[in-house]
Amino acid sequence: MKRIILFSIFMIFLVLTACSTGEDMVGETTGDAPESEEVEAAEGQKEKAEVPVEEQSTEAAPDEAQEEKSEENVSAAVEITDQTGGAWVDSIDSLWVHSAAVLENTGNVPVVIGEVQMNFMNGEGSVLGTDAMNSATPEVLKPGETAFVSQTTTLDAVTDPEEFDHTTYNFEYREAFGEDANLMEVKSVQHGHGDEYTPYRVTGIVENTTGDVQEDIRIAAGLYAEDGSLLGVLTDSISVSVNAGSEAGFELTYPEIPAENAGKVKDVEVKAYGWDWGF
Repeated sequence: MKRIILFSIFMIFLVLTACSTGEDMVGETTGDAPESEEVEAAEGQKEKAEVPVEEQSTEAAPDEAQEEKSEENVSAAVEITDQTGGAWVDSIDSLWVHSAAVLENTGNVPVVIGEVQMNFMNGEGSVLGTDAMNSATPEVLKPGETAFVSQTTTLDAVTDPEEFDHTTYNFEYREAFGEDANLMEVKSVQHGHGDEYTPYRVTGIVENTTGDVQEDIRIAAGLYAEDGSLLGVLTDSISVSVNAGSEAGFELTYPEIPAENAGKVKDVEVKAYGWDWGF
């Protein structure tokens, strides 16, 4: 009987111990820790989702900076890269001066050249005379292209050709915005001495390759010595309309160049373009 009582007490003790262990196990699996982890995970996802928005807003900045940089790099520039001049007295003691120059687009965008003023100077830097409203041929230049400008005129207040020393140039230009140079093809060019009134003569044919009718074709011929130096520039225009694809002959004798320069000419460069009322 005593053994039965002891056995019963032992079994009750085992049952109580098992219940206590089960409660502890349930508490470990249903605690508050998982809820905290879920909240932190949700906040982490929210922060992660917001990162691409910030990255997108910063990715646009380099493009804008590049565009601003490109605008800053635009440079419109025209320089005189060669020039010549000379003075002489004619048979009635009038003093004449011929000046010519090569203008080059040294920038990185097309330009339109406006009026060119010439200032005829003596060796001391004083002005002997001026001539304004001269036009370049052609007027529209792409980067690296060149144009001619020239004039021959009298210096009324000067009697000695030795007083003339050089010519300075003032000219306006701007960036071209869609203007076309209207350049034309020149062929069959011939050149040689003229007569006592026209020291040099250049002839040839200009072909209208612009695709449009041209009503005023302007032509200039640069005259060069054997060493490549500029000796003078002859200019003229064809004032009759020339249809697209058609041709017209030309003869250049003006403006007069110094007679001594005529005997030095070895090569010529002719430019022709269709002039309009642009600029």
